[in-house]
Amino acid sequence: MNFYWTIPLFYLASTLLYWTHLWTQSPRPSKLGYYLIVIGALAQTIILVKVFMMDKPVFTGIERSLFLFAWFIAIAFIASDLKLKVSVLGTFVAPLIFLLTVPIIIIPHGIIEANPSIRNPWILLHVMIVFLGEAIFTVAFVAGFLYIFQERRLKSKRIGSFLMKLPSLTRLDRLNHLCLLIGFPILTVGLALGVLSAKQIWGVFWKWDYKEVWALGTWFLFGVLMHGRLMFSWKGRRAAVGAILGFAVIIATMFVISYLTPGKYEVVVPN
Repeated sequence: MNFYWTIPLFYLASTLLYWTHLWTQSPRPSKLGYYLIVIGALAQTIILVKVFMMDKPVFTGIERSLFLFAWFIAIAFIASDLKLKVSVLGTFVAPLIFLLTVPIIIIPHGIIEANPSIRNPWILLHVMIVFLGEAIFTVAFVAGFLYIFQERRLKSKRIGSFLMKLPSLTRLDRLNHLCLLIGFPILTVGLALGVLSAKQIWGVFWKWDYKEVWALGTWFLFGVLMHGRLMFSWKGRRAAVGAILGFAVIIATMFVISYLTPGKYEVVVPN
């Protein structure tokens, strides 16, 4: 039986509970929403392990890639909450994960087949590590978005009940900084593995196709942000804007470029 459809339900229920929390004074809906994200992540883990044990590709096709990316975002969010107690970010993370898991149940399977090279364990490791880094940057994007939103509201002295439930500007900036410190090295390792795997499988380190160029651009952008953080003490609004721009590049790479140029790991099945 296909249990993929249960995963979006967990995240949809979490979204509704978080949104309910916005209109109530009780913290219970928010806590229940967080627990549902944890349950959804555990359910996704079971499905992904099962798929891997059956020797099937876990990221071939846009719907499977988004499903895997959603799992990493859930993991990154749970880890950030354990570190900095920012579960209220689930108000925005839960609907994002929900949207990313919906395609797995609505896009027909069999349109995309796996390229045999995907069986290479280094390719799988490369994709997993890159997704983890990008998931961490997604959490930084949410923190950056909330930072700018809260800063504007405070400057205009429009302090409502919702604003009181958000983490402080200092905590949001700290989360942004922590995500950059952790995510950039992870992304660097993932891209390096991709280059080495390309040499092993296709005989060249770099082909300068659209995906490779945009991946390099993503790495360069976050490298600039890292340099600015460490050397010029970039923080606050500037760092928040950088996190938002970085996420925009990630989305462009994942959707626009993937749509225009099918990846090396995918073969479109003709009608």
